[in-house]
Amino acid sequence: MVSSVQEMLDLVGTPIGPSAWHAISQDHIDRFAEATGNPAANHVDPEWAARTPMGVTIAFGIQVLAMTTLLLGDLWELRGVVNGADCGSNRVRHLAPVPVDGRVRLRATIASAEPVDTGGVRVVTNLEFETEGGTRPVCVAQVVHLFWFAAAA
Repeated sequence: MVSSVQEMLDLVGTPIGPSAWHAISQDHIDRFAEATGNPAANHVDPEWAARTPMGVTIAFGIQVLAMTTLLLGDLWELRGVVNGADCGSNRVRHLAPVPVDGRVRLRATIASAEPVDTGGVRVVTNLEFETEGGTRPVCVAQVVHLFWFAAAA
């Protein structure tokens, strides 16, 4: 549990995780394709994908990255956060596909945390997404968030 800027600063360098496993179904993939306007056959057409080296449809790489908030929620409980902002990514690499119905989990390390002038904390987190049975990460990324905690009573 993290409930203050200082507690976030104390986490720097500490590995956290893994998260719980989360499956990515064909329905999840199809809805992501619809939401992003990207109906690529290797993601949404099981018959077409059956003829590819993967043999099945695969999740979008950016879809896996978009699971960051869900998976981080398994790793830490942020108490007393009155506001937060996803500031983006410093770097992202998609290293392996996630087959349909594959299960993904996350390991994370707080790379840095620094107080900001407005009373919050800027947090840089290294992420490593893995799939069940995989031999290497499916995605590695470094993301940046801002969090503001309620003042201690």
